[in-house]
Amino acid sequence: MYKGKKKKASNRSRILECIYRNAPIARTDIAEETEITPATVTMNVTTLISEGFVRELGEASTDEGSSGRKRVLIDIIPDRAYSIGLEFTQKALVICITDLKGRIRFQHAEPFNEELASRITDAIIDGVKGLVAESGISWDEIVGIGAAVPGHMNGSASSLVTNRKTWQNFDPKRIEKELPLPIVYENNARCMALGEYLFSPQESPDSFAFFHVGMGMFCANVVDGEMFLGENYVAGEIGHTIVSEGGRRCECGKYGCLQTYASENHLIRNARLLYKNTPNTILRSLVPDDSLITIETITTAYSMGDPVIGMYIAEALKYLGITISNIAIITNPGKIFLHGQLFDNQDIQNELMDYIERQLIFVDRTYAGNVEILPYAAVDGAVGASALAILRFFIRPAMGE
Repeated sequence: MYKGKKKKASNRSRILECIYRNAPIARTDIAEETEITPATVTMNVTTLISEGFVRELGEASTDEGSSGRKRVLIDIIPDRAYSIGLEFTQKALVICITDLKGRIRFQHAEPFNEELASRITDAIIDGVKGLVAESGISWDEIVGIGAAVPGHMNGSASSLVTNRKTWQNFDPKRIEKELPLPIVYENNARCMALGEYLFSPQESPDSFAFFHVGMGMFCANVVDGEMFLGENYVAGEIGHTIVSEGGRRCECGKYGCLQTYASENHLIRNARLLYKNTPNTILRSLVPDDSLITIETITTAYSMGDPVIGMYIAEALKYLGITISNIAIITNPGKIFLHGQLFDNQDIQNELMDYIERQLIFVDRTYAGNVEILPYAAVDGAVGASALAILRFFIRPAMGE
């Protein structure tokens, strides 16, 4: 998922990534997939087995009457080592320890508030140390730490690049200094895309788009097994594409950006205004105070038939449907994954898919089937960050970023 993988990756790295993406797999199939000689594959797999990272599962079933050497299938040993992933957003700080296959073994979460934001650096350091102590896993058993951030890191990974002042106390260099493991940072949606790539290989093709809608929104693009990064911070900032010329003013200074209609931040902001100014809104029957409105409150009001909330959601889904269809037409990825709490609501899922199908019907009646809405969990970003750490420190330890 880093630039130049095909040129820089060692044979060991390519073999490990092949196992992740295709397990259970035989040595002969690894050689064919990676175009590495069978002898070199066998040597590397033997080393990985001796180190306890890979195991043989037994012989593959063969057609009756077939001849030749038996094909022995191999796979990663999940609990041979562990990884730490963390994500902080305006919803929560979430930290988890996963095994090498991405299964959560321990996790810790703190809900967002201004006090957490002011001490985010200490909260991350204390949270990671506390979770490792609770787990009983030694630091030596952990390959590294991945951090999913709500924005982008600058070139030296010394500060967070974001429009929000919320995280001005985030100090990545102090985190690196005080934790006894290497740490790597990446945008949270890209981390989640990486989690799909590494931990759900049967569902994720080599090329796909991962469209995350949360407090903000971002579209990560994986092309032929590589994360598309672009030349600056603009790549993936789908929320700042214009969907309504002369529309609402965005924090970026432009008017009519997608995120001003469909992000959780803006939906919640509009719902709170509705709560304050409309006595008969269904929202009032769901929460006693407008400060308690969440995206779940809004989707519930939508399903219960609140007319104004219905208007907000319909507008959001129209612009999301158009944008997703444009992604399909312009880049034509093997799949488009949609992720976010907004999509947990079945009524919203149905209406969004209807928009997408109508937009794409001229291309191929079946292409909308390549759009998949993923289940949402608050820990998804942290698990994706764990995948980032596994890729950086276990699969490709010598490559850097």
